[in-house]
Amino acid sequence: MNFRQLEYFLAVANAGQITAAAQQLHMAQPPLSYQLKQLEAELGVTLLNRSATGTTLTPAGQLLRDYAQQLLDLRERADSQVRSLGQGLAGVLSVGVISSSIGATPNAKLRTLTRHYPKVQIRLFEDNTYGLIDRLAKRLIDVAIVRTPFTAPGLASKELATESMVAVVPKKYDHFAAATLKVEDLANVPLIIYRRFEHLFQTTFESKQMAPFIACTCDDARTAVQWAESRMGVAVVPQSVAEQTSGAQTAVRLIRYQPWRTTLKLVWPEQITPSPLLQRFIDSY
Repeated sequence: MNFRQLEYFLAVANAGQITAAAQQLHMAQPPLSYQLKQLEAELGVTLLNRSATGTTLTPAGQLLRDYAQQLLDLRERADSQVRSLGQGLAGVLSVGVISSSIGATPNAKLRTLTRHYPKVQIRLFEDNTYGLIDRLAKRLIDVAIVRTPFTAPGLASKELATESMVAVVPKKYDHFAAATLKVEDLANVPLIIYRRFEHLFQTTFESKQMAPFIACTCDDARTAVQWAESRMGVAVVPQSVAEQTSGAQTAVRLIRYQPWRTTLKLVWPEQITPSPLLQRFIDSY
């Protein structure tokens, strides 16, 4: 028994005549009759009562009709889902994100992708840059959005956005005359820094013979902004984070210092060939 025989059988069962079914199937009547007899011989039962006026189903034929319809429906669903998965139109994608990628995802193209392909499911995993790189190495996620600087050989990447650091300044500390600051302007205010950049900041301060007071070090750039909003100090975070999360209690001042520029990157293992779904995700950025 094969799918073609089941299709032939259902056509006859629904039409009530072999001649009418043959016309619907665009085939001659004798080959259709032969296939039906082969099916009955294989099953060892009579499926159709044949008469001069047409055909009716035997009890075995009625039972097979229900099963045949289910089998053909299941085949169609399986075919559709497998093709969709192979074309990147369905499936599950595990995506790592850092807290400071808030301005990069989801974007308009990604929203369009998930709207056009509603069977695409995205699972988010939040961690810092090196935590996500470790997850990629262990194949726990498919792709990640991370932030420079980092060292990780074996990764393919796509640059998303490069931005400057900014100071999120509570009004009690906002004695700066200019909208754009120099690093030296931070020498005499308590700082709230994102741990991801702690080494970069300390290296800069040492090179400039500065020793500012680090009032708080945290693992989430959004937390740094919240503490600045609570007047605990001046937060130094990527510009996009400040623009997305700061409120009326603070002012955002651009810091003019080239080494403090940082780039968001989309990264995935270099040695793998991206699946169609992963490639669609990459192309959405």
